Amino acid sequence: MIDFRYHLVSIIAVFFALAAGIVLGAGPLGETVDDNLAEQTSALRDENRELREQLDAAQTDLDFQEQFIQEVMPRLVAGQLDGEHVGIIAMPGADEDTVASVRETLQTAGATADLTVRIEPTWTDPDSEPVLDELASELVTSGTELPTEGGGYTRGATVLAAALLAQPSGEPGGGAHETVDTAAVTAFQESELIVLEQDASVAPTLAVMVAGSVSGDDAEERLGRLTDLAAQFDAAGAGSVVAGPASTAEDGVVQAIREGGDIADAVSTVDSADLPSGRAAIVFALNEQEEGGAGHYGVVGETDGVLPPVPETPGADPTEEESS
Repeated sequence: MIDFRYHLVSIIAVFFALAAGIVLGAGPLGETVDDNLAEQTSALRDENRELREQLDAAQTDLDFQEQFIQEVMPRLVAGQLDGEHVGIIAMPGADEDTVASVRETLQTAGATADLTVRIEPTWTDPDSEPVLDELASELVTSGTELPTEGGGYTRGATVLAAALLAQPSGEPGGGAHETVDTAAVTAFQESELIVLEQDASVAPTLAVMVAGSVSGDDAEERLGRLTDLAAQFDAAGAGSVVAGPASTAEDGVVQAIREGGDIADAVSTVDSADLPSGRAAIVFALNEQEEGGAGHYGVVGETDGVLPPVPETPGADPTEEESS
């Protein structure tokens, strides 16, 4: 049996251990720990200062490049879209500042960019398909053929695109001076599927669709419906470009189009619409679309380059210039 003396010895041993720890901690061992902590803190402080200086230098370089591009871009795109009418279609989640900047760039390039339509998030709701199907049946006009595949989303997109865009002169049913079908646009707007933010007296033949973020458990289905919308706008006029920030090429509409098979051969994309360089790429991508080509431009993933070939003179075909 363990007696009282055993407990007493154990308690004394514990106190000796505590005393030894206090003595060592207050003595040479404590000084060593303090010195090490001080050295590590000083090293981390120096490293943090160096990283901050590198970050400041990188930001200064970035600000310079941004300002340089801002100065050069108007001269780069000037006259590239003279005489063209371009519609701006803001997809759900599109940033308003980006939409405004895209419009300004198009106007700088010489285009008439009056028409601005915002697609409401309700467009991609599951409950919207029968509404879109009914609108398409009621509003379809002669010369527009409703697709038999794709459901209500596809048919609704077909009718809306035909109401907003016109085929260029020389194409079947074309005429650059057709007007927007205001009755159809009003019907879509009253159904809370779109908002007409800026009207146009002449129906555009080209479209820039500004993409935004799409989230939720059914994001993949919604992206599919927006991709289909882009395809219908491309078919309704002389061509379309879908542009958004880099995030839309990582997990968004731009990525869905680039990986969408046939649509990737028809619709152009730009993944840096929030940057001046990306907006310049939109201008040249529209030129490429009008010539019957398509490409994917920006900095995310495998692209066809930062921007399409730049013609030396406004309206010139860069492929002809290269051959000459």
